[in-house]
Amino acid sequence: MKNFEKLSKNELRRLIKVARGEEKADLVIKSTELVNVLTEEIYKADIAVCGDRIAGIGRYEGLNEIGAGGLYAVPGLIDAHTHIEMSFLTLSEFARLVVPRGNTCVVADPHEIANVLGKKGIIYLLEEAKQIPIRFYCMIPSCVPSSPLENSGGIITAEDVKELLEFENVIGVAEVMNYPGVLNCEDELLEKILVSTLVDGHCPKLTGKDLNAYVSAGIGSDHESTTEEEAKEKLRLGLRVMVREGSAAKNLRNLKSILGKRTVMLVTDGDRSVLDLLKEGYLDSVLRKAIAEGVDEFRALQAVTLNPAEYFGINAGLIAPGRFADLVLVRDLRNFEVKKVFVGGKVPVFTKFEYPEEAKKTMRAKKISESDLKLPNGMARIIELIDGEILTGESVEKVAGIDLNRDILKAVVVERHKGTGNIGKAYVRGFGLKKGAIAQSIAHDAHNIVAIGASDKEICKAVNRLIDLGGGIVIYDREFYELPLRIAGIMSEEKAEIVAEKLNAIENKLREGGCKLKAPIITLSFIALPVIPKLKLTDLGLVDVEKFAVVEPVIKHS
Repeated sequence: MKNFEKLSKNELRRLIKVARGEEKADLVIKSTELVNVLTEEIYKADIAVCGDRIAGIGRYEGLNEIGAGGLYAVPGLIDAHTHIEMSFLTLSEFARLVVPRGNTCVVADPHEIANVLGKKGIIYLLEEAKQIPIRFYCMIPSCVPSSPLENSGGIITAEDVKELLEFENVIGVAEVMNYPGVLNCEDELLEKILVSTLVDGHCPKLTGKDLNAYVSAGIGSDHESTTEEEAKEKLRLGLRVMVREGSAAKNLRNLKSILGKRTVMLVTDGDRSVLDLLKEGYLDSVLRKAIAEGVDEFRALQAVTLNPAEYFGINAGLIAPGRFADLVLVRDLRNFEVKKVFVGGKVPVFTKFEYPEEAKKTMRAKKISESDLKLPNGMARIIELIDGEILTGESVEKVAGIDLNRDILKAVVVERHKGTGNIGKAYVRGFGLKKGAIAQSIAHDAHNIVAIGASDKEICKAVNRLIDLGGGIVIYDREFYELPLRIAGIMSEEKAEIVAEKLNAIENKLREGGCKLKAPIITLSFIALPVIPKLKLTDLGLVDVEKFAVVEPVIKHS
C-alpha cells in the first residue's frame, strides 16, 4: 500500500521536539481520562498536539490549552465500510451531522454515484472531501455495474481502477460483490483484484470450497454475515468480519458474540437514513447499541477505532504519539455523550460543496404506460421481503394480477440512464401498501427507477412524475409527495433537516397507506440488487441470484 501520510522533514523535526518537551505543543488537552483502546486502560493524561498529529501523552504545555477534567478522551470513530450517498446527502452535509457526534473518519465505497456517473462521480466526491473536516478514505468500486444482470449509467474498468488508485486517499479496491465472477476466474475482475494489496469482499451465504476459493483470491473482508455460524467460518479462513448495523439491515444482535475479536469491526454499510442520523446519530449510535447488548466497552470501541485503523493502515484509531489527532471528549463511555471533537487537532468548520450541472442531469428514462406493466396470470414467482434484512425470499403462488388481500403488489424497475426502455416486472409481498404507489431513483446498485404500487395506473403516475423531477422519491396517492434528489438522482442539494422533513412526510404517507416496514425506502432500494439472494428485480427482469440468471416472473400461464 502506498504511504499517503508522510510528514515533511521539518514537520517531523518539530513533532519530535514537541514530543520531547523542547517546544510547546500547538494544543494541549489537559487532564483527560485517556481511553487506551490498545491496552484497555483508562488513565489521567494530557494530550499534546503538533500540527495534525499527537506529539505526546503525559504532562505537557501548549500554546493553546483546553481543560478536559472529568471527560474521557477516545479516538475518533472510524466507519470501515459505508456508502455516503445513501444518506441522500452530500458529503458536506453528511459530515456536518456526524462529525460533531464523534465520527471523524469513513472508509467509503462510492459505488452508488459511480453506477450513475462512472469515474467522474468518484472524482467529484474526492474533490468534495478535500474541503470537508472528515477523514475520507476511498475504496474504488470493483463491480460497476454490480453484475451483468442490470444496466447502470457508469462502468468502472480495470484501467479505471488502476488510475484512481493513484489519487490521494484512495487506499484499495471496494467490495467484490460479483463473487461468481471470482469463482469463474473472469479476467477483468481478476485484474481489478490484482492491482491492489487491499481488497474488500461481499459474499453472503458463501461457504465451503467456494468460500475458500474466494478468500484465496486475496479478498480481505466481508460485511454480509447474518448468522454467527456464517461469520465464524469466514473468521476461521482469515477474513475480517464487518458487523453491519444500519437502518434496515441489522446484524449486531445475531453477531454480538464475535465482537471483541481484533479482526471484527462495526460498520453501517451506508445503511443509515438521514432521519436516523439526525435522531440517533451514526456510528456512535451503533456503538451505544453494542454496549447495550452487553459488549464490553473496550471491545466495542476497538471495533470502531483500532480494528479498522489496523486493517486499512489508517494512522488513527488510537491516542498515541504520531497518530492523527482525531479525538473525541465524552462524558461517559456507555452513552457516548460528545462534548468536543477534534479532527487533525482542530475543531471542525463546515462548508458547502457545489456539484457541477453535469451531475444533476442523469434522468434519461422513457415514460411508461399501463400497457408496459402487464404480466400474465398464472403460477408466479413472488419476491418475499424480510423486514430488517436486505435478503429476500421466494414463494410460488397462483396470481391473477395485484392482490391487496394477499399483500401481492407489483414491482417494476425502469432503466433510466440510457433511455433503453427496459422495464423489469414482478410480484412482491411484504411491502404492505394498500393504496397508491412509490417510485424512487435510489435502487442498488445501478440506481435505475424502482417502484411498487397497488395498481398499474398509480405506478405509472409515480414513475413518470419522478422522471420529470430529475430523480428522488415520489409517492402518488391522488396527489404527489416528493423528495427531489437531483445530484445523480441519489443525493439532495438541500440541508439535512429539509431532506429529513420531506423524507419523514413520505414515510408517514407510506405507513398511512399500510406499509409496516421499519425502513421502507431502504428496503425498496435493495429489491433491485442482483447480488444478494434470493429474488431481485432489475431492468432486465426478475433475477434468481443463486442461479445468477434472469428468470420468468410467471412460470406457468393460466
